[in-house]
Amino acid sequence: MGTSIVKVGDLFQITLSDNRKAIGHYVYWDDKNGPFIQVFNYFFDKEEVIIEKAIESSYMFPPVISGLRAAVRNGLWPVIGRKPVINFSYPNFISSHWNDKTGEVINWFLYNGTEFIRLGSVLPEDYKNFGYLVVWSPFDVIYRIETGNIPFPYGDMIKNNRFTPIIQRPK
Repeated sequence: MGTSIVKVGDLFQITLSDNRKAIGHYVYWDDKNGPFIQVFNYFFDKEEVIIEKAIESSYMFPPVISGLRAAVRNGLWPVIGRKPVINFSYPNFISSHWNDKTGEVINWFLYNGTEFIRLGSVLPEDYKNFGYLVVWSPFDVIYRIETGNIPFPYGDMIKNNRFTPIIQRPK
C-alpha cells in the first residue's frame, strides 16, 4: 500500500532499531492536536506481515499524538492495511507549566479533549500513567515501543516533577 495519504483506520509498519517490526494503528483525528496512534503488542521480523495476528493482540500503550502524516509521507512508516476503529474513547492527557529558571513544575493539568483541569504543583500518583499532551516524533514512538518508557524529557518530568531541557539530557 505505502501511500502518503493516511486515513483513520490505516495500519502502518514501524521498523525498530533491531530490524524487528511493529504495527501501528491510526485510531483518531483530533482537529486541535492531530493524529492519534496506537501500537499493537506484536512484533515480527520476516518480510511477510501477518496483520491478523497483530490485530488480535492488545495495544502496547494508550493513544499518543504523533507525526504520523510526515512519517508515512517520507516512507518511514508505510501503510500496510486497514482495520476500522470502533468505539474510540478520547484518552486523558497530562500537561504542565514549569518555572523556566528552576525547571520546577508550577502546575499540572489534566486534559480530557475539551478542557484543562488544574491538578496542583505535584502530579498525583493516579495520573502518572497518563500520556503527556505532546506530539511525539516517530523516533519517540519507536523509543517507547522498544523500552516501554515515556521519552525524555516528559517521562523524567513526570517522575521528578521537574523539567530538564534537552541540552541537559542525562546519559
